Amino acid sequence: MKKVQILMSTYNGQTYLKKQIESILAQTYPNIELIIRDDGSKDRTVEILKEYEQRYENINVVLEKNIGVTASFFSLIEKSNSDYIAFADQDDIWLPQKIEVAVQKLEKREKPALYACNKVLIDKNDDIIKENNKREKQPSFSNALVESICTGCTIVMNKRLVDLIKGHIPDQAVLHDWWCYLLSAYIGDVIYDKEAYIWYRQHGGNVVGASDHIWGKIKYNVKYILKNRGKLGKQLNEFHAVYYGEEKKDKQLQRVIAADKFPNSLKIAFSKDVRRQNIVDEVIMRVLFVFHLML
Repeated sequence: MKKVQILMSTYNGQTYLKKQIESILAQTYPNIELIIRDDGSKDRTVEILKEYEQRYENINVVLEKNIGVTASFFSLIEKSNSDYIAFADQDDIWLPQKIEVAVQKLEKREKPALYACNKVLIDKNDDIIKENNKREKQPSFSNALVESICTGCTIVMNKRLVDLIKGHIPDQAVLHDWWCYLLSAYIGDVIYDKEAYIWYRQHGGNVVGASDHIWGKIKYNVKYILKNRGKLGKQLNEFHAVYYGEEKKDKQLQRVIAADKFPNSLKIAFSKDVRRQNIVDEVIMRVLFVFHLML
């Protein structure tokens, strides 16, 4: 049976860490290894990790200095060496079939491929905030250019994709999961599973657009996009410098990069080169392109 390495980056995660690790150990897929890189925690996280490492042969802990979550996950990718790798956050709860379902779907793909699933939002007390949203999301390169629908903790990737990522660890990625989605959409396959196999915890600073009110969604998305202003342009420029050969997508990427100047920004605002999943997000994005605030 092929091996799955689950990569987790921790930082001051003592509150929910045990629940997360236990849910990973309860996976129905038997051949898993959990590699955890601690990013310089100051609480009891390291103590908890060492306890689990001593009890389980398939848990390996790496203690290193703080470099931030994105760089931490890329460091874990460089350490990986299995048939499949998955990302894990430190505070969620995985359903038992999460890895098994992902591997079944990825086994059918010959190209570099990424699997991501839907998620159920829970609060700090494990109570459900929002039930599984069954609307099918459509992954595409047009979407990956401006949005990541593949949340890191839901992602599983095959070795072909991981080897490509290892070939160039980016300096300017907005987030590790966004870069992986962008590359897979450019050169391989992206599988988005509308079923949810993870309870995704919302607490404190990690609340990501859980509001059902349209004004709340607008404020969150404008704030998030503006926070990443400059970062997105750098990510796309680095990607364009490293990956090329898909002529149609190369031209599409070039048009988006050129949208940092007028009149190209106006052209992109009314083009099919970029697409976000939600109609409110779509309108916000196009308005921000017009005013040179996206890249």
